[in-house]
Amino acid sequence: MRIFRKYEFGSKSAATTKINALGVDEEGAPTHGHAVAALGNIMTTKGTYDDDGNEITAPVYSDKYHVDVLWSGEPVADWDNQMVWCRPFGVHHFGSSSANAEYIAKCKELHPEYFPEPSDDYYP
Repeated sequence: MRIFRKYEFGSKSAATTKINALGVDEEGAPTHGHAVAALGNIMTTKGTYDDDGNEITAPVYSDKYHVDVLWSGEPVADWDNQMVWCRPFGVHHFGSSSANAEYIAKCKELHPEYFPEPSDDYYP
């Protein structure tokens, strides 16, 4: 079973340390079967630009370093303190439909406020 989770770290260095602890060989290549996507400091607010492409307001980036993992089996428990949940899927997700479905179901269970039911006012 593949399980998809999202994580944030205080720095790239902290994320790299955690990723490397999963297992790497002498050349730094992974020795584990997990898919790790280091997203970095993701954009939280888009910048604005005029018709000529000149920046009006700069984009804003998170001060946290983000990593998505598609675990091969159960997630490693010592990553739990860095786990974050967002309205699926944020800026990235993996192509595994079963892992994505599991992520959405778990997110709905833990954060139902991310999935509001339409009210009667929604459909006049």
